[in-house]
This record gives sequence, C-alpha cells and structure tokens, in this order.
Amino acid sequence: MKILDVGCGGGLLTEPGASLFITTINKTQLSYALGIVFAEQIAGIVPKGTHTWEKFVSPEMLESILESNGLSVQTVAGMFYNPFSRYWHWSENTSLNYAAHAVKSGAQEHQVPAESVLKEETEELQATASTNAGVREEVKK
Repeated sequence: MKILDVGCGGGLLTEPGASLFITTINKTQLSYALGIVFAEQIAGIVPKGTHTWEKFVSPEMLESILESNGLSVQTVAGMFYNPFSRYWHWSENTSLNYAAHAVKSGAQEHQVPAESVLKEETEELQATASTNAGVREEVKK
C-alpha cells in the first residue's frame, strides 16, 4: 500500500493534527462486478486492466492500516457516481466507493509498515483464490 509511503514517509503527515483524505473502491463482489466486469469489460468506461480487485481495500482494513501508522480515522462515507448526470453524491452505503478522513495522532508511536498489516489479508486471499475464481466465472455468466 504505497499511499502510506507517500503520506507518512514523504513528510506530509509529520505534524500532529495533519489530515489525510483517501477515496477508493471497497473490496466487495459488487465492486468486482461493476468496477471490473461492467466498467472495463462491458461498457469500456475505463481501459481493461485499470483495476485489480485483489488490491481493493475494505474500509475496515484501511482503518487498521491507518491506525497502525499513527492516524485516527474520523469519517468514512460512501460515494455514488451517477454516469447519466455525471455527478458524485455522498451516501451511507460504502459497498462500492468510499472516502475516509484520518488525522495524525499527537503521540509518535512505533509505526507498522502497511505490508505487515496486509500480510494476513494476503494469506487469506491466497487461501480463497479458488473460491474467487469461481465467483468471477459466475459474474461473467
């Protein structure tokens, strides 16, 4: 998760109280179906290969990564894009896109690299790879 390398390691979040805003795609079956199958393969809204579902991050995992790096999550809000009106709207539903606001804590605690936090999720992904492949085949049908 290189965003933390830039955010924390690049000096942007060195001051207590500094804010970090992240917008991303949630890691759900809906995000796979709409973000990859529909947007890339069917509608061609974005080029094929733009998204890698395995790299999507759930709000809970993002919060874990941020907190382990000395940030406190203040807000998580869903985002909805209407392609017909071309407008984004805030929503309580985070199942597809979401935004998070985190603030740098005052205490300088030992920071854990994002890769360490993601290790457990990577192992879980490897264990369920065959299940995900089956889900992808079902979505394509």
